[in-house]
Amino acid sequence: MTVSILNNVIGPVMPGSSSSHTAGPYHIAKLFRGFAGTLPKRTVFTFAPGSSIAECYRDQGSDLALVMGILGLPLTDVRFKDALSIFPSFGIEIEFVIENFAGARHPNSIKIETDMGGGGSLRAVADSTGGGSFILHSLNGCPVDIAGDAYYLFAESEQPLPDGLPGKFGKVTKQGNCLLLASPYEIPCELVDRLRAAPGIIAVRSAEPVFYPIRGEALYKDGRGMIEYARAHSLSLGEAALEYESALLDMPKEELNQEMERRLAVMERAVELGLSKDSPPMSLLSPTAGEIMAAEAAGRLALGGIHTRAAARAMAAMQVNSGQGIVCAAPTGGSAGVLPGVVVTMLKDLNITRADVVRAMWAAGAVGWVLGEQGTFAAEVCGCQVEIGAAGAMGAAAVVEMAGGSAAQCCDAAAVMFQNAMGLVCDLVQATVEIPCHTRNASFASQAFICADLVLGGYRNPVGIDGTVEAVCATGRMMPCELRCTSLGGMAVTEEALAMKKRR
Repeated sequence: MTVSILNNVIGPVMPGSSSSHTAGPYHIAKLFRGFAGTLPKRTVFTFAPGSSIAECYRDQGSDLALVMGILGLPLTDVRFKDALSIFPSFGIEIEFVIENFAGARHPNSIKIETDMGGGGSLRAVADSTGGGSFILHSLNGCPVDIAGDAYYLFAESEQPLPDGLPGKFGKVTKQGNCLLLASPYEIPCELVDRLRAAPGIIAVRSAEPVFYPIRGEALYKDGRGMIEYARAHSLSLGEAALEYESALLDMPKEELNQEMERRLAVMERAVELGLSKDSPPMSLLSPTAGEIMAAEAAGRLALGGIHTRAAARAMAAMQVNSGQGIVCAAPTGGSAGVLPGVVVTMLKDLNITRADVVRAMWAAGAVGWVLGEQGTFAAEVCGCQVEIGAAGAMGAAAVVEMAGGSAAQCCDAAAVMFQNAMGLVCDLVQATVEIPCHTRNASFASQAFICADLVLGGYRNPVGIDGTVEAVCATGRMMPCELRCTSLGGMAVTEEALAMKKRR
């Protein structure tokens, strides 16, 4: 996967509560629907026993997201919560099954099988890899490598396919009697017709991207290269990240800034809603962010101040996330409170201009990009350190950027935050992104300011961002599956946690 900040780090905009279990499955189903070409008559979604998605799919809305994707409805459609009750009105059948299947290689592997009617069928296996990203690696039994950031043409033949498909249209991959073309641009109809007319062709299917297409080249490959690029071109980290994204997506910087500002607005609305009396109901917790903010304003806390307000705002966004309201994953749904807590505090308490806050968000995205390039955003793979820990690191970089620090200082503050989150497990209570997720989001939003101040004040971080991320990912893979988003260990199995009653 080629990591894009808007595709994979700050975003997608989604209903809560988990990007791995909500946005990722939606993107898989939406792309699959594209290859199907029409609404399947019957669809079966299968999860492997004991996998994270099998344990959590009901509680975290994977079933709702998969239905919305197959129906071809937007992820943020107001009917999201009613997806299971509305799909019969489309004249289709949908079933969810838990059983072992070939190709299950990830805690969030999903098999999709459809009956198209009239004897036609389609099947696929894909992995939701964290933060809404995915890899579709099998289509009708053919090995493929599809990340959703291109236009796709898939052909099956009774015999080995001929050579000669023009490479100028994109990357061509052949496996046996199957061919996959991935193109950064819309595939011409004449090419589709030409392939359909080839001898022995059984089927030709196409699908549009679910993310921004990757149309350019990466300006750098790792954190060290990113810092050097910024230094060589006299750029801040946020400016270097914007140049990277512009080159990678072949899009104007102005357009990219507008999209980042739109995502900032989503974060603002989530915080505002979470602090209001209309904060949505949650499964286990009662909304308290507004109470905390009021207590701070009244001087009834031990200290209060900007750190507490950032924490309360992070909790407010997470309340919306848990209520399946609209949030911006940053880098995941389970960590969708940290960056809003930081950037809304910049706007409200520090009077930073919106343009400067958007630039700080690009700096945050740059830190998340390093993790995306080297590891994963999935707590199912590496624990909470790559979700809320990563969000804290991103927030620390945003604060340094806002304060006028260098790219190297942004990355050092992020590395320190990552180091403080090393080994953080994902032990969500009752498979719900609330306990201990909300207070972790809150405390990490506060810590982002502290880690930024440490570095700006003169602390010299000895282990850089690349080495730190490498250590984080290695540590995460050492964790037993019970501590990686299965609700089978940690706080999730305490007597009090198991005794809690869900409100909805």
